[in-house]
Amino acid sequence: MVRCVIKLSLALMLLPVLAVPALAHAHLVKSVPATGARIKTPRHVVLTFSEALEPAFSGALLMDAEGRNLSGAPVKVSGTAITLTPDRLAPGRYHVNWHAVGHDTHRTEGEFSFTVTK
Repeated sequence: MVRCVIKLSLALMLLPVLAVPALAHAHLVKSVPATGARIKTPRHVVLTFSEALEPAFSGALLMDAEGRNLSGAPVKVSGTAITLTPDRLAPGRYHVNWHAVGHDTHRTEGEFSFTVTK
């Protein structure tokens, strides 16, 4: 009986440690502009993730309706954020494709769009 209680106690203590890797992927938690936003031309497009990113393996592209890359200055990956600095955007719909790798080395990716108004 005592052995069973000890094994159960050890299993319960290890459960949180074993569960952490499953939650460790870098997920997009916020973007500015937000998905579907209608805004005036942004100075920056900032994507914020749930954990620190590996800069060498993370990035994003800002594209216009014709698929041209308008990301601007070199894309900056620092801490939990990816920042794009496009030139002034004309009115229209823009699409952001991103990929992110956290310290767990698992890649996540996604996309969203926003519209620049006059």
